[in-house]
Amino acid sequence: MDYQGFFDWARGKGWTVEPRTVPLRLPEEVTRRHRFPADYLAFLDLVVICAGPMDTEWFLCEEGYRQDDPDAFRWDECRRMSLDAARDMMDPDEEARVTAFWDGVLPFFLAVGSGYEYYGFDLAGAHGPAGCVLHGWEPEFEEPVVFASDFPDFLGKLMAGEVPLGGVLFDPEEYAFMEMAGRKEQERHQRETAQALQALLRREDQPCGESCGCGHCHGKDDLG
Repeated sequence: MDYQGFFDWARGKGWTVEPRTVPLRLPEEVTRRHRFPADYLAFLDLVVICAGPMDTEWFLCEEGYRQDDPDAFRWDECRRMSLDAARDMMDPDEEARVTAFWDGVLPFFLAVGSGYEYYGFDLAGAHGPAGCVLHGWEPEFEEPVVFASDFPDFLGKLMAGEVPLGGVLFDPEEYAFMEMAGRKEQERHQRETAQALQALLRREDQPCGESCGCGHCHGKDDLG
């Protein structure tokens, strides 16, 4: 497949596309576990970064498969989250199910704009034809649907608008407004608390009638 048409389309849509200038060397810990489809290897041999305009969706290229920073979204983050959940529930059967699922599925495209999603190859053909593209999302990552017949078909659907793009975790302007509103609410609460305290202190300093029943000797001489 000629991928140049896709790269031209992606750049035209504001994607970050950086061509590869050095030989592809995927990490052995990944290639030992998964057999990469030839179409995707050809794609990876051409590009080092291919990410959407808002960086909320991206293809897993060589560096993506090398990423192991716990503070970053790793290539197998969906698997890790599901395993953590199974272990928290102390459910060995669920842990085994999750492990078996991901042994046969290779994620290649991640999206976080509207929640965590992945597109991956069904290498074992457990959910559709072997090599088809699955689409899964949180919280049930292991219950995907078949999305495309293969990688070129996925690219065609991506360009046709069938893959939601451009989502963001929050709108920066809306976030700034909410932050400002929160500060104003906090300041209002502080003012009202200070005013209530001042009013209470003023009442304590003022004399009461004999029948007020407060038990205090406001302004009275204790010897009187």
